[in-house]
Amino acid sequence: MTKFYQYALMGTIVLAGAAGFTACSSSDDAPIDNPHYNPETNEVNASFVFNVSTGNTATTRQTAEATQATENELFRGIDNAVLFSYKQAGKDGYSLAALPTGGLMDKRYDLSEILAPNTIDKDNSHRVIETSLPLNTNTLVFYGKAIEGTASAADANRGFTAYDLYGHLDDYNPGYDTNLGTANFELGRRMTPENVGNFRRIEELLSGVLTCIMYTNLMDDRHVDIEATAHPSNDDNIPAYGFDVATTEYPELKWADYSNSDTKSPVETSHTLYPLEKKLADAYREMTTIKQSAGELRAGSGLALEMTMQDLWSVINEVRCATPLNKPETVAKYLAERVNERLQEYFTATSLPVDGTNVTGVTFRSTDHIITSFISDVWPTTAGTKPTDFDAIKNLSMSRFPQMFHIPDGSTHLAFDRDKQAFNYVWNYNTSAVGDASGFTVESYYYPAELLYFGNSPIRVSNTEHKPNTYPNGVANWDDDLQWDTADWTKNSHVTSSTQSVAMQNDVNYGTALLKTTIRYGASTLNDNNHAIQKEKDPSISDTDEPDNTINVSGTTFQLISVVISGQPKKVGWDFTRKADDNEVGYINDMAISDEAARIPAYTEGGSKSSPNYTLVFDNYKNTPTGQEKVYIALELRNNSGQDFFGLHNLIRNGSNFYLIGELDPATVSDFTWPTHHALPPYNADGSTIKEKRVFIQDFMTSADFVIGANSLKYAYLTVPDLRYSALTLGLSVDINWSTGLNFDNIILGGE
Repeated sequence: MTKFYQYALMGTIVLAGAAGFTACSSSDDAPIDNPHYNPETNEVNASFVFNVSTGNTATTRQTAEATQATENELFRGIDNAVLFSYKQAGKDGYSLAALPTGGLMDKRYDLSEILAPNTIDKDNSHRVIETSLPLNTNTLVFYGKAIEGTASAADANRGFTAYDLYGHLDDYNPGYDTNLGTANFELGRRMTPENVGNFRRIEELLSGVLTCIMYTNLMDDRHVDIEATAHPSNDDNIPAYGFDVATTEYPELKWADYSNSDTKSPVETSHTLYPLEKKLADAYREMTTIKQSAGELRAGSGLALEMTMQDLWSVINEVRCATPLNKPETVAKYLAERVNERLQEYFTATSLPVDGTNVTGVTFRSTDHIITSFISDVWPTTAGTKPTDFDAIKNLSMSRFPQMFHIPDGSTHLAFDRDKQAFNYVWNYNTSAVGDASGFTVESYYYPAELLYFGNSPIRVSNTEHKPNTYPNGVANWDDDLQWDTADWTKNSHVTSSTQSVAMQNDVNYGTALLKTTIRYGASTLNDNNHAIQKEKDPSISDTDEPDNTINVSGTTFQLISVVISGQPKKVGWDFTRKADDNEVGYINDMAISDEAARIPAYTEGGSKSSPNYTLVFDNYKNTPTGQEKVYIALELRNNSGQDFFGLHNLIRNGSNFYLIGELDPATVSDFTWPTHHALPPYNADGSTIKEKRVFIQDFMTSADFVIGANSLKYAYLTVPDLRYSALTLGLSVDINWSTGLNFDNIILGGE
């Protein structure tokens, strides 16, 4: 996200008596006269005072502005604020450790917009409202969220919505009435049901187009009789070279026949493939060989398909413009003409040279035209029923798929079914190789969380009326008992009939966690995976042949496009940890990367980091005996190096997007310091913190310093087929620390 949170409400809630505050009475408390005390309801009217800290180390996502991640960011305000009061029997001085019976609290206060934007700073942090409080109250629980932001015209022009910038929840619900057991905070799905339907229609259309192109054949209505003597003057200009009779018939075959296992010519079966036939065979194999079992993720975005079709068209153009030297090559040339026809039905090119050189500027034709061509095109019977329901997407641009839905390129993965001779998109997949998520779909992408606030605290009480400007200001002062007059204030207490002022003892903190992401290069020259890729294709290659290609990095070589975070619980409950009865998890996808955070500086000794990107997330604590889970982060990067290079399984084209994966393992970090002035969820029975390290802890910022090392490119995901007869590589490392001292040092991702 490009906006971030800095004003951790690491401050306080204060309840101050407006004119003599009477509160909870126990059997030992003698009631006193108090005009603000209502004996019928056992409540006292009081001033409700908020103290907000602006200097906490905890921060959140998106931009510093949206997440208030730094002290100089303006306070975004708090609305949808709700306060619950509760009487824990015999537990003065305790936070609420678990939900009460039935989840029912004593009273609920809907405070709405409790603080407007920019109304507080570190030196002026109070806000007073009138409310009432039941007697015997000894625990207060507070919820709130930052006031929603808006996207500027510049942000909108970059394709960012307010949800991208500030996060979005599908449900912000601190509970129905006083039932805290019904509290639910739910990440917002990026895909609406309507968009899911259109997304799948686009996938059916694009995979169908690829199926038709690769099914090009000389069979049935494509089977042609040609008179050898007349052939040189026909429209296709296919010479009759190699035909020794006056009239002959091209053999019935399809493109796939060139890719047979024994590499024999489909026209002259006793002979190996001729040069033009081999070009067709190699192109077919590259297009249809997708190593899913090995983890290959074949890019299926509109941009990736345009690049792939440009490469494929260049091969086809070379064959169709060549001069055949024999009968089999004549057939290959004729088939190439048929493929060329198919390509022109679906794509346009700025240049389609007649000398057989590379085709350039390939883009999709209008979707309406593509649909019409697809409906009338030849379809393999093995592929099942041809889809035809495309009216809802006819005005959408295929070039912008899937970005039009505000989800990353990594949400589109192609597969090829050899039995059906058809392409399809993988619907249940491990998105961008992030963690164990084989059952995830495009519906598993969420917006970042919103900036939320949470307080759970015992109280201080005073028998004196205090004015708003008499309370300690700021977190440090608020948490310092010496700043409170011990002769006046009683810590770890409850409201009595003589109480006139009440203060929330612990700070109100962020309910969300924050990921701070930076990237740097670990070397000035990066190696790709060319040698391994070429060796796999041709085992006879020696260890010194086909060396890895290298990329000399600069300040513009790669660009950060988005951050994808695995293992995020979709729903959390009253304490902002995942619900025990809900295991739904997915990916937070942060696409609103600022220009500064997107730039990766050129390599320097010691490493120059990018500006940070901030992403708001939920705490990922999981109640399990096997330890806390690892979190995988996928960095979506754009290759602006001017070179193509080979990733883990295939080719990363210049100008295309790819992924590098980082692993954050809390078990590798030993120096995290837990806060001492308040407890963090989840809680032990006594209200203290269950001290289990996990990657994301609410109210804390996890810092991840990703390093693209010398061999990181060897592990790049989301690739296209290599149709150019060349090669390249990719890799990454991570150094992670938490705001209170948790550090991951120089973890190289996938390389050395």
